[in-house]
Amino acid sequence: MSTDDGIDPNRALKPLRTTSREFYVLLGLFALGTLVFLEAWGHQLIHGVGAVTGIGDWGISAGVPWGLYIGGFVWWIGVAHGGIAISAAVRVISIDRYRPIARIAEILTVLALGMAALSIVLSMGRPDRVFNTIYHWPFTVHHSPLAWDIAVISLYLVLTITYMTLSLRAEIVRLRDRLPKWYGPLYTLLTLGYRDQEDEKVEQILWWLAVAILALVPLLSGGVVPWLFSLIAAQPAWYGAAAGAAMLTESITSALAIVVIVSAVFRYAYGWDDIITDRIFKDLAIVLAFLALATIWFTMHDVLTGYYIAPTNIAALTEGLLGLEFFWLAVAGLVVSVIVLFAMMGWPERFFNVPLLVAVSALLAVTILNKKVMFVVEGLMYPTQPPLTNLYPTGTYSPTAVEWVLFLGTIMFVGLGYLVVSKVIPMVELETEEIERMDDPSVEPEIERPDTATDASPEVTD
Repeated sequence: MSTDDGIDPNRALKPLRTTSREFYVLLGLFALGTLVFLEAWGHQLIHGVGAVTGIGDWGISAGVPWGLYIGGFVWWIGVAHGGIAISAAVRVISIDRYRPIARIAEILTVLALGMAALSIVLSMGRPDRVFNTIYHWPFTVHHSPLAWDIAVISLYLVLTITYMTLSLRAEIVRLRDRLPKWYGPLYTLLTLGYRDQEDEKVEQILWWLAVAILALVPLLSGGVVPWLFSLIAAQPAWYGAAAGAAMLTESITSALAIVVIVSAVFRYAYGWDDIITDRIFKDLAIVLAFLALATIWFTMHDVLTGYYIAPTNIAALTEGLLGLEFFWLAVAGLVVSVIVLFAMMGWPERFFNVPLLVAVSALLAVTILNKKVMFVVEGLMYPTQPPLTNLYPTGTYSPTAVEWVLFLGTIMFVGLGYLVVSKVIPMVELETEEIERMDDPSVEPEIERPDTATDASPEVTD
């Protein structure tokens, strides 16, 4: 169990040592979802994006060139920015209480960045087009928002992997005898050239990396991404003074919601009630409540400024937005989430429980995804900027089954990634002092509690 001296490493290493029946069930489901994804992607590659999706040519054809794929990209890139911001904040502010969820947030960032990149590939149709964009980057960057997006993904991926690798080195060296033997070459690569003397310097590097990450999050998630959209002047839906702040708020909201869900899954699966405590979830619920409230405020800002004595093109766009059923579904999702979360804050003994918080977090994540897809599609659906109003009809778009399967496949990849990573590295960051206590004969060994969720099913020792 956890003690006043920190986290019990024996409990934290449980995912690496034991595998429950439920783990194999989840592994099979996520693997099946991945196979379905690959089949659907092969179908799209054979028949072409235009033939199997709702995406079409913009302009007189009344099509929408970006849809669920790019909406998913914006959502995943926001999740990635928010995930690493959570982990970096834990280190910079030295709030040790939230250390049990820091690595979960770091892994979420790496996986989400991968899914953001995959979403771009899916939207382009052929994978080789991505290499063309990269190869001709000095030229494509002048006219392609996706070229900038590739640069943003690459920068964050390098920062996140560097951050995770440095934080793992000392931990892996001290835990090497307790880690799975078959991953030996990977551990050797991660700890290449390690010396005990580097620990203090690495901690300083990690702190400054965390500061740099926190500085970049508002610049990228709340700056570069909305700026790229706003540069396409024909679409007034993508231009506004509050666009950056709104996108940053939504990014952190969706990332925190997914961290809540994943943390709750690990807590339930391994009986980590005393590691990922109720106090952590209550604090996350408070932050989520105010982030959701801020998202409602930005939504009201968009509607009011676009409806009350607005220029003709923006007023027409806002009128079209208010006519979308998905917009009101997003509003309902935000309002319900705020009511439930503030009820948890005001009457925790009556309303707070982790399963309900997980349900609200899932609702928020889906709601933000809905807003991201609407942000992309609705901006292309209504050509309200003169002279386009007289030339182009209102566009139409509806995601097809192939699009849904491929997007849901990215979620399958993230679930599969968490399962695999949980068998390779500790999911909870451990301090050197905590690891050294494992070899202290005066420390009592772990006593398994019979009422934990994991003990209710048979386990296999790896």
